[in-house]
Amino acid sequence: MGSQHDISPSEVTYYLEAFDNGDKNALDKLFPIIYKELRKNARHLRFQFYNMDTMNTTALVHEAYLKLMQAGKGDFKNRAHFFFVASRAMRQILVNASLKKRTLKRGGDQQPVPVEQVEERLELSDKTAEDLLLLDDALKKLEMQDKRQAHIVECRFFGGMSIEETAASLDISPATVKRSWTMAKAWLYNELNEQ
Repeated sequence: MGSQHDISPSEVTYYLEAFDNGDKNALDKLFPIIYKELRKNARHLRFQFYNMDTMNTTALVHEAYLKLMQAGKGDFKNRAHFFFVASRAMRQILVNASLKKRTLKRGGDQQPVPVEQVEERLELSDKTAEDLLLLDDALKKLEMQDKRQAHIVECRFFGGMSIEETAASLDISPATVKRSWTMAKAWLYNELNEQ
């Protein structure tokens, strides 16, 4: 994940601050700068699951961007925090896509969905959709027990962030991230095996 370091921190910070101060065009100017990194994060996510090889990473990146734009004022602390928020957006998009897939599989609401909705373009397999929903449920449980560990999982798993980037985004030490990441993985492994 070293490519986040190739992005000019001052340029990213400038546009993030402008966005936080209400300049809606700032994110439009920032997007081309961070697009490559967001695509890398989306590809990382795609390969976390064996059956996500058909996922449209471009659609995921664009939907994450739209979610960030719709959020309005981001109150981003720094560049790493921005990527953390983007990874949370990607998690939510994948969970929404999985929920839609489950609903359609069970004969739920079969109304046509507009083509611009990313969930239709992700093409998740049934197994991947179920795996994502199980992981999301486990993460919600973990968040109730230890919010920081859940955020670390979001950074590392959904955002593909390094130990150092995760530490910067959550304003904790790399040693704390390593320790918490190890504990969170063990907890999730047990939780998912019980399910």
